[in-house]
Amino acid sequence: MKILLLLTVMLSNSVLASDEDAIRQLYADWRTAVEQADIPGYVSVLAQDVKLMPPDADAIVGKDGYGDFLVPVFAAATYRIEVIGDFDIEVMGDVAVAEYEYVIHLTMKEGAEITEPGAITASRSQNRYFDVLKRDRAGEWRVWRHLWRTLPAP
Repeated sequence: MKILLLLTVMLSNSVLASDEDAIRQLYADWRTAVEQADIPGYVSVLAQDVKLMPPDADAIVGKDGYGDFLVPVFAAATYRIEVIGDFDIEVMGDVAVAEYEYVIHLTMKEGAEITEPGAITASRSQNRYFDVLKRDRAGEWRVWRHLWRTLPAP
């Protein structure tokens, strides 16, 4: 009985570590897509019914709506993401939450401006993010809810 319990605990810890690794990879892929202005790559990590909840704008709902939102944003600026610290990830079956912090470095393209409500527009912003992820039917993690708050400038 003790061996069965030990094997169950070991397997459970292994699955959690594997899920956390998959979620960390999702965020690495997402950062790459942002920095390359790769909209298909960006939305590939999103659930179909994703909801982006920016601090000072109405929510953007759905993967297609999110993709449409990104077209003028990526046309106007380039982005570099600086990861601050480690991700805090908690997996609860087919749902996970992730908390993390980024500094977003934005460079406007000549003559362009960002007018989309909810888009980050500062040349440097440090943000604390909170996401809810869901495992899809294929077993892949997808971002389902994405929100953040901007931290005061240092």
